[in-house]
Amino acid sequence: MWTRITQRLGTPLTVVLIAGSALIGGSLAADHWEHIVGFAPFLLLAGCLIMHLFMHGHGGGHGHDR
Repeated sequence: MWTRITQRLGTPLTVVLIAGSALIGGSLAADHWEHIVGFAPFLLLAGCLIMHLFMHGHGGGHGHDR
């Protein structure tokens, strides 16, 4: 199982860093959940704006004349 994970993600160090980041992020989210929920509408709005900026006009064939 360990070799299958490292084949997809690279070195064992990468696996350890991803797992550690997930644990730290989960711990911070659990401790500061009320702040995250209060800021969520702004994150949603920012996500929509960023997706619009990066995805608008890509993909071709949507009726845009070039």
